[in-house]
Amino acid sequence: MMDNRTSMLLFLGLVVLFAFTFVFGLDSLAIPNVTYGIFALIGYIVCIGFSMFQWALLKKERGAMMPWFLTYAVVVGIVFVWYLTRCGTAFGWW
Repeated sequence: MMDNRTSMLLFLGLVVLFAFTFVFGLDSLAIPNVTYGIFALIGYIVCIGFSMFQWALLKKERGAMMPWFLTYAVVVGIVFVWYLTRCGTAFGWW
């Protein structure tokens, strides 16, 4: 069973990962840099996937941090869709 302290540290780690991912995403859009774009894409997928995994584990245990991980996944998902639409516009897909 995961205690609240461990969950909080994990959540803070995910927030830091999201900050780096967001900066890489902005940098890849401002300066056409494919490497940063790939880092951002992987970062967004890891953020959403790991947050949903933790949410499912905490839901099973009825952990106190459960709503935080779900909210985090929704916010990162919204930013990820924005990033994908900006990439699509930059590549001329639409």
